[in-house]
Amino acid sequence: MSELQQKVALVTGGSSGIGRAIALRLARDGAHVYVHYSKSQDNAERVQKEVEEAGGSAGVVQADVTEEAQVVDMMQQIKKVHGGLDILVNNAGIDIEAEIEHCEYDLWRRILDTNLTGKFLCIKHATPLLKKTTGGVIVNIASRMGTRPCQDIIPYCVSQAGIIMLTKGSALELAKYNIRVNAVSPGLTRTPMTEALCEESVFTGYQERNPLKRLGMPEDIAGAVAFLSSDAAAFITGENIDVSGGILLK
Repeated sequence: MSELQQKVALVTGGSSGIGRAIALRLARDGAHVYVHYSKSQDNAERVQKEVEEAGGSAGVVQADVTEEAQVVDMMQQIKKVHGGLDILVNNAGIDIEAEIEHCEYDLWRRILDTNLTGKFLCIKHATPLLKKTTGGVIVNIASRMGTRPCQDIIPYCVSQAGIIMLTKGSALELAKYNIRVNAVSPGLTRTPMTEALCEESVFTGYQERNPLKRLGMPEDIAGAVAFLSSDAAAFITGENIDVSGGILLK
């Protein structure tokens, strides 16, 4: 419970799926966790309640991460209460099927703005808060599709590749402030979002192809994030950790 004691963490997109699991894990490890949401206040407050019922500490914050003014306001809310921030987990994102030939420009922008620009804005405006701590941490949630394209979701793949490079570039620039920046790239993980996108046969096929013969679960991703947020990873920065059960080996 004490690994992240007295740390303050912000998890964007923390109201469901992978974000929820990350928020619960960081709180279990001792951090005060801010559960960010864009529209689903009820879900965010439900996660807050889960944290508190387990003996942890949490709050909720709202922002559209594609709107810079809202991101600034969110960071100012945290600064007003805590003075700084120890851990930023950039998890908010969307996955929408779109072939290049038929992808409308507005949809392209929506995917890139949410998945990539939103992370840039959160990093930019969290950095002054992270600099106030003895060693800030940023973990960006990317995807294995950032290194291996998949047809019908190329805009999503492009956004994930951008996240990986944003991670490496930010790690290089922010190292002088003792801020570490890493990414975690899940494989197919069973979440409300993927269940809405995928037929059950997709999950079954992935499980059969996976060397470990199972699907990823949100808790698997949360474990990697907790490690990167801890002092055990104090000499790791600029890395992209694949958490896919070894699917990239095939």
